[in-house]
Amino acid sequence: MKKGFNGGSAELERILLEEIEKAKQEMQLAEKAFQWVQNDPEEVDAALSRMEAALARYNFLIRQAKAMRITIDKITMYSQLLQ
Repeated sequence: MKKGFNGGSAELERILLEEIEKAKQEMQLAEKAFQWVQNDPEEVDAALSRMEAALARYNFLIRQAKAMRITIDKITMYSQLLQ
C-alpha cells in the first residue's frame, strides 16, 4: 500500500478533496461579494483580489490532485454537483 506523508494516501486524498471543496465555496462567496460591491473603487479592487486569490488556490489544489492522480468517479461528481 502506498503511503503519503503523515498517514495513508487515502487520508491525504480525502483532505485534498475537502480543501478543493472549500476552495470552490470560497470562489462562490467571492463572486457574491463582487456582485454586492458599490461603485467604490477600493471595494471593487478588494472583491477582485478575493476572486483572484480563490481561483489561484483552487487551481493550485487541482494541480496537486492531478499530480497525485486523484480522480473521483462520475456518480460521486454528479452527487456533489446536485447538492
